[in-house]
Amino acid sequence: MTYRKTWFDYVLWAVYAGICVTLLAYVGYCTYAFYIGEPLAKLGAFLPFPVLLCLYPGIRLSAQAVRKRHHLSAHTAAIAEALAVSVSFVFGLIIRLREGISMASVYGASSSFEPGEYYEMAVVKAGADSMALAHGLSDLFVRCLRVVFSFLGNSMMAAILFQIFLQMIILLYAYLVVRKAAGRFAACTALLLLAFSGTFIHKIYVIDTECLMLAVLLAGLCLVLGFVEAALCGSGVFGSLPGAAFLGIVLGFLCYLECGMAVLLLFLAGLFTGKMRVAGGRKRMAASLLLVLAGSAAGFLGSVGLDTWLNDISFYQGVTDWTAPYIQSWMNGKTRSVIGTEYLFFALLFILAAFLVFEFIRGGRELDFSLWFLPGIFLAPVFLMDGSVVGLGGAALFFWSVMAALGLKNAVFGGQAEVLREKIEEINASAAPIPAVAAPVAAAPAKKPRFIENPLPLPKKHVKREMDYDYEVAEAEMHYDVETAEGDDFDR
Repeated sequence: MTYRKTWFDYVLWAVYAGICVTLLAYVGYCTYAFYIGEPLAKLGAFLPFPVLLCLYPGIRLSAQAVRKRHHLSAHTAAIAEALAVSVSFVFGLIIRLREGISMASVYGASSSFEPGEYYEMAVVKAGADSMALAHGLSDLFVRCLRVVFSFLGNSMMAAILFQIFLQMIILLYAYLVVRKAAGRFAACTALLLLAFSGTFIHKIYVIDTECLMLAVLLAGLCLVLGFVEAALCGSGVFGSLPGAAFLGIVLGFLCYLECGMAVLLLFLAGLFTGKMRVAGGRKRMAASLLLVLAGSAAGFLGSVGLDTWLNDISFYQGVTDWTAPYIQSWMNGKTRSVIGTEYLFFALLFILAAFLVFEFIRGGRELDFSLWFLPGIFLAPVFLMDGSVVGLGGAALFFWSVMAALGLKNAVFGGQAEVLREKIEEINASAAPIPAVAAPVAAAPAKKPRFIENPLPLPKKHVKREMDYDYEVAEAEMHYDVETAEGDDFDR
């Protein structure tokens, strides 16, 4: 999907460029301090920028040179895509199972191990009642984990297997969402980044709601992007006004589960910047947006009302209970760094994502990545400090992996018109010159035919002459009219 470049995109581009500079400087400083040492660590803040300025032109020019000489067929692209997807899922699952088994044995041998509050609440105990949590997504996670424990037993390995299952669902959703929105190359690149990210893999033995949150977020993103595409095409029930109302109710329920799901509303901007395939649909897009927002409010309030009815409390108390975890999280001031010690991975991630700063200038009036600016900017502070209830690190990692994949895609496959023009010029230059056609030599005049002389005498030439007579008639005799009498019957 491509989107029109608007004036607001220039504002987002400037903010995005500033965020890329900040993140690159931060990860450069941390990398230098971690691998070399604290002295002169401030110099490390400048190291990513020469790498960026060398890597981007190198990839771009190399890709153009290859594309001018070789054509990537659809069959080859399909084989490469199948290989990337297979490697991501198969080896990603193997690595996670190996890590999970290793960490489960370590936790089992350690007497001081504390699995976490979610693990303790999900443990199935005889005669114990399950207590509902105020935070919707946390309550859903505990209930799902309790179901897993009821089948596999109360063990750390069972919890890790549940986290691995959630991560494989995330990889599947991520591939489908990005392929639908940005193409196969970006989907495979983002899938590889998520499948082999050490930060993402290590989340399998942190028993919290972050993986479930990302899985639900990607499911909602599938619905939002599907609605935007259907609305722009003007076909299908889902892209109509009833579909907008349904989507709004679903988004309202998701925001009830976790307020961070509101990032999905940012993708509704594609209704106005996307390529519309039906005429006169701007008013319909505005009506769809208003209906989605109204449906979201109705879905959220309806979810709160249903919760208050089930727990037999007032509506005001239900709203207070819903806001309590968020207020407590911000009051405690507990923040955690998403980057951890994976500095090299995030340095590569941010460098590839920074390619879009240059591609925005290079691109034309339509871009395939402008819709991702808003969520990327919205979740960028999570890399430095994450104080959310459920942890938004997984969501931030996903969105910036997509930005990195789009940056690499546009650097490799961007500038189609420029490559085509250079290819045509090269073909014309290498072609043999066409020899000039020689002017035909004028033929000698043909000889006149020789006629056979006529043996017969030729006719005499006619001479015009006046006729005259020797006998002259007198004027009195020049009377040729015969007068007849009245009643003459001409009998005689």
